[in-house]
Amino acid sequence: MAKRTKLRLKPDIFLYIAVIIVIIILGNKGINAYKTHQYHKTTEYKLITIGYTKKDIKLLSKYYSEKELTKFTKDKKKNKLLLSLMENKYYLHKNLDSYLEYQDLNPNKKLEDVIKEVNIRHNYAYYEGTVKTDTTLNNEMLVNKYYYLTEEYEPDDLVTISTKYSWGTLGSKKIRQEAYDAYLKMHEAANQEGIYLMVNSAYRNYKDQERVYNTYKNNQGEAYADKIAARPGFSEHQTGLALDIFSLKSSTQSTFKDTDAYKWLKDNSYKYGFILRYPEGLESITGYNFESWHYRYVGVDLAKKIYESGLTFDEYYAYYIEK
Repeated sequence: MAKRTKLRLKPDIFLYIAVIIVIIILGNKGINAYKTHQYHKTTEYKLITIGYTKKDIKLLSKYYSEKELTKFTKDKKKNKLLLSLMENKYYLHKNLDSYLEYQDLNPNKKLEDVIKEVNIRHNYAYYEGTVKTDTTLNNEMLVNKYYYLTEEYEPDDLVTISTKYSWGTLGSKKIRQEAYDAYLKMHEAANQEGIYLMVNSAYRNYKDQERVYNTYKNNQGEAYADKIAARPGFSEHQTGLALDIFSLKSSTQSTFKDTDAYKWLKDNSYKYGFILRYPEGLESITGYNFESWHYRYVGVDLAKKIYESGLTFDEYYAYYIEK
């Protein structure tokens, strides 16, 4: 029987293997060292060394380019105020400077209030810092104490509201065609539930609004007038999309909020494209006292979104339309 011979490796082979292993190890360490060296040059690493987390950097990257981010590396610590602002759901980067300025003037305000107030231009006094509204937005245009219409603005699709659905003489109440069609559908739906809606006021041109405002102003002063009526050019009625709606049984402003008609409108008007424009308890946002009778047509889709959001139109416009 033949003897088995053991395979023996020459000592040189062991040496070669050891050298290769060392080379591989050193090579990997070299690669890792190079990668680490290169990473230490990155903006991300430099930001991390002054306190930013990767989550912070991801947030900053939403609003700043790589080149702009390098400016933050020159600071000694991370900007907590900036990050707190950016983390807010309604943060608008275009308003950053205004947030910082407003917060500096009002250090005791919560950041969420700073953001909300700046977004709806409440960092200005009423009728200051005004902007000509974008009428190309059609039903979605905003008119309030900061967004105005020119004296010449008049919709080209105004139609007369029948005296069957409004008070006054024939032709005295007008509204834009789309809003009128929607109102008729809403009127019919309410009527089926025993509520007969009536329009008290609709489209008013600049001169009409001037007369309304000046009546309040001359009788009870400018401060009172500003709470009750819009200044000319700043009235939603000039859009041809706003209606003051009461019912055949109730046309008194002070008591309409207690009627079944108001309750029905509050819960159902959005289904037909209308929103309660000046809700109760939100005077500090809308700039007007609660008006249970004032409804604004914005279209069915948008009305539903605003209704479900719980926001005023002023807020919704800033967060989702204008931005």
